[in-house]
Amino acid sequence: MIRKLGKEVSRVGFGGFRVNNAAHGTALRKAITSGINLIDTAANFEKGASETIIGNTVQDMISKGEVSRDSLTIVSKSGYLLEDDVEKLDASKDFVQVRDKNYHSISPRVLEMQISQSLDRLRTNKLDIFMINAPERMLMAQKRAYSPAQLYKDIEVAFQHLDTEVAKGRISGYGICSNTLADPQAADHVSLPKIIEACAKRDNLVAVETPFNFFERQALVQPHGITVADVCDKHQLFLMTNRPLTAIYQGQIRPFVNHTFGDGTAQAEHAVMEKMSKSLEMLTTMESDLMSELPIEQDALATKFIWAQVISENLSKLSQNHFAAKHFLENTVLISLKRDVKALLAYAETLDEPEALPTFQEWTAEYQKVTAELCGHLIDYAYVDCLRKNNDLDRILSAVCPLLNEPEHTYSSISVKMLRIALANEQIGSVLTGMRQDIYVDDALKALEWHKEYPLHETDLEDLWRVPFH
Repeated sequence: MIRKLGKEVSRVGFGGFRVNNAAHGTALRKAITSGINLIDTAANFEKGASETIIGNTVQDMISKGEVSRDSLTIVSKSGYLLEDDVEKLDASKDFVQVRDKNYHSISPRVLEMQISQSLDRLRTNKLDIFMINAPERMLMAQKRAYSPAQLYKDIEVAFQHLDTEVAKGRISGYGICSNTLADPQAADHVSLPKIIEACAKRDNLVAVETPFNFFERQALVQPHGITVADVCDKHQLFLMTNRPLTAIYQGQIRPFVNHTFGDGTAQAEHAVMEKMSKSLEMLTTMESDLMSELPIEQDALATKFIWAQVISENLSKLSQNHFAAKHFLENTVLISLKRDVKALLAYAETLDEPEALPTFQEWTAEYQKVTAELCGHLIDYAYVDCLRKNNDLDRILSAVCPLLNEPEHTYSSISVKMLRIALANEQIGSVLTGMRQDIYVDDALKALEWHKEYPLHETDLEDLWRVPFH
């Protein structure tokens, strides 16, 4: 039950991150129909598309009598700003620039604006919980000094404004969503007790959201000292945890999934490796051919086409981090390649030979194709590596805690285990997880069902926390 709101909510909540199409709305419909009544999103998720999909789906279900609005708890958040947003704001007081084209704000003006946007997109007249999202990002301000003391003052002002929003009836209560509440050693750590002190009307402060998973466990598991969960208990704050299936640990993003290959991981790894080696060999040959064709004075242009070398030199690192590999290859290599191809074709247009441009066009088309194939194979290989690690961890968890063994088939057995580990902590009010596909909804529902039928106990968790990280 959400303390201070008196509303029953499901122990698993629908996470709106990356929700952006009709299929995701279909999964949400299934989750709601199956009893999941907590929906978490944010103004910045998919540039507002997440709220729009959720709003349209919920409104359609309400109009058809499939659900009532009062039975749902809808959470949204404000803080992240896009470049278009800041054009209408005052840089001296309304926001801070965190990185290029990356801004953050908790000013009353922005809160009021984003609450209005959220209500409109979600097609509702009230948010059950409104959260200030990641205020710690303000501490990374680039172009003006911004101290922790200033942050707590700004949170106090933000809370004062949110008190007026509660009075207007646009939100029922508010809270804080932060990635660093549980890590005092983080450079951008924010203190939950200090945040609570900044709130004048404590009854309006109702919830906290922070990560908790097998690797990021500090919110509930601390060798010494009071945890975030303890503080929430003391002040009767509803604790929601996110990222149960995606950990950030030692600078890497680790998804907890092992659905695709199962016992065939070794065979899949060998097959992907063969494809990757073939593509890398083809790319190396093509780059060598280009090098021999371009005159010495075009060395600067030729050195733009050395992606086979770059990928080879970083192969070991990329193959062990699926998220980093995907981000680097798709957002750096392939995007840079498009720009470099334009430069090469522009050079070809200056040549007197009539066959030069068609020859370069054919080469660049093939080069882009082979590079894209190589990137795809490497991403697949990194994913197989992730699955192998998760298969190993899955077996260890099953051995340490037999209660985690599934009585029937699941889409991703380690995902279900991780959800059940989070659900075993009674201090967590609801575990927010991505359910953009029906199969994800099914796994979440099975985790809920088996949590009730085969509950974990505190001693079981103590054994699990001693499992070494992989």
